[in-house]
Amino acid sequence: MTYLEKISNFDENNLPSLDEVVLWALELFEKWNLEKLNINKFEKPLIAGSWNAIVTAEIIFSWTDAIFCDETNFDTYINKKIDWLIILSASWEKHANIFAKKAINKWIEVKLLTCNQNSSAMNIIWKKNTTITKKNREPYTYNTSTYLWWILAITWEEANLIKNHIQEYIDPIINNIDFSKYDSYLLINPNKFSSVNQLFIVKFIELFWRKIARDVFSYEQFKHAITVIPHKTELAISFWEWEFFYEWNQIHIPLDINCNIWWMMAIGYYVIWKIQNSYPHYFKENIWKYIKDVNNTEFWKWLKVIVE
Repeated sequence: MTYLEKISNFDENNLPSLDEVVLWALELFEKWNLEKLNINKFEKPLIAGSWNAIVTAEIIFSWTDAIFCDETNFDTYINKKIDWLIILSASWEKHANIFAKKAINKWIEVKLLTCNQNSSAMNIIWKKNTTITKKNREPYTYNTSTYLWWILAITWEEANLIKNHIQEYIDPIINNIDFSKYDSYLLINPNKFSSVNQLFIVKFIELFWRKIARDVFSYEQFKHAITVIPHKTELAISFWEWEFFYEWNQIHIPLDINCNIWWMMAIGYYVIWKIQNSYPHYFKENIWKYIKDVNNTEFWKWLKVIVE
């Protein structure tokens, strides 16, 4: 059975771990031809998104003059002189609708990048202003095929190469580690991939909340007295091979010489989600109740445990 064939076989009582979801996403990218995202036509746009969507946007538009904002500072930026608003939202729910309505009221042209085929955006900014990308069926918040697809549509890296690298070089290292021995993690990334740091932090929060401690730093950040206080039940995971000061438990995850930002994101997600399998399934055991409770509030509506 291929990874994609397994997608249809899980339900709310049998949610997959995220290492599986990464491999499912990579197989999706192998089978589908991506449309290259054309971002060059936008001069100094305002880019809006929430949580990891805006972090992904900062990666995608990193070589432009774009201004980035989220729900906390959107009102400040939308009142400035701007020509375009580009919204990135995997689900096109929650704050994304609010962003669009406020921009339309100010006669600002809005573009949307989403993965939701049934988006209510059609009634706000119209279909011609919406780009819908493919995604896999995944549990709520995983957003693996969604964000990886957007980045891949810019970088055009080869999905089969990263899948082979994970299975040949990374699995033999992490499959033999008992992560349950540790109660905190320190991830160190190459400087050039520091933009993924926040993505990794968010994934730790979503999977473990505050039950597992974590920090993610770049190599240069790591030089600033981060490891002064000893903690013998912490594991450091480095994604580079340079020398660094760390007295306790550590492992090195090898990166291919051709590794780019998309590789780094996929590998980091895969490793974090391998950690998930060594602990009680906090996320899987609680996500259904969370969805049920928030759907009774005014802000959240129609959320599901599994995003089709």
